[in-house]
Amino acid sequence: MNSNRKIHVNRNHKSSFFTKLFGENKDNALSLYNAVNKSHYTNADDLIFTTIDDVIFMKQKNDVSFLFAKSMNLYEHQSTFNPNMPLRGFFYYADLYRQHIVKPTRIYGKNLVHIPAPNYIVFYNGPEKDFKDEVRELHLSDAFDGPTDSTKYEWTATMLNINYGHNKALFEQCRILEEYAILIDRIKSNSQRMSLEDAADIAVTECIRDGILEPFLTKHQKEVINMILTEFDEEEYKEVLREDYYTEGKVDAILDFLGELGPVPDFLSYKLYYYTSEQLRALTKLAARVDSVDEFVAGMSEV
Repeated sequence: MNSNRKIHVNRNHKSSFFTKLFGENKDNALSLYNAVNKSHYTNADDLIFTTIDDVIFMKQKNDVSFLFAKSMNLYEHQSTFNPNMPLRGFFYYADLYRQHIVKPTRIYGKNLVHIPAPNYIVFYNGPEKDFKDEVRELHLSDAFDGPTDSTKYEWTATMLNINYGHNKALFEQCRILEEYAILIDRIKSNSQRMSLEDAADIAVTECIRDGILEPFLTKHQKEVINMILTEFDEEEYKEVLREDYYTEGKVDAILDFLGELGPVPDFLSYKLYYYTSEQLRALTKLAARVDSVDEFVAGMSEV
């Protein structure tokens, strides 16, 4: 199965595939909605896709967004852990609501403008070492520098682990999601002993043979493999990785220092990822000289 063509791996390949699978098929989207919300709706025609084609985050379009049951649903896919998902979702929802309100000037009137309730879900199937939970809520308030009442100003991203073997109840209610997870799991497993190109080719062929996403993969086999093998800027990717590794190393060092002083609040490990490299250097020094975790938290506002 080796090929002479040069392949550049797209680190976000699973996101494009996820969009193709759930963002273009109402039945699949409704099945996923039912699984997430533990509901049993059957009329997929009531679902309206609301993707804004011109809105791009991190060089990729959003994954799946749709109106259903008086809610504005945004389903993002991530193959890397990103603590900024609440902020990204906050920006995207602002555009979705702008599009939803036909006459924007109505917001200046005396009557209340009703909008569909937000339902923001992030589906994660990146490295399990970065996200071992089944479910985790990420809060916009974790990024706030100044003191405020987070109950008054909050935006939440609910992250679900969809690596195969996690969230079994979710897979039981949405067979398409389970089959998607199986395919991605096979690609990951194959890629440990062969090129990504061969890993994808073999995994897709085996899934068709085993009846996993069989109709979809049979129809879109070449397109799916091309999604997995899309070109990207390799040097830029390496630079992003270097920055990520630096940040992760500094955060781990800070948490190790603080762990010697007492229990470390969960929010702290998330919030540290919002700081720049220079700020992390300063925070590392602070963590090494304080006498308590509370003293460190108090000193963070001065960095």
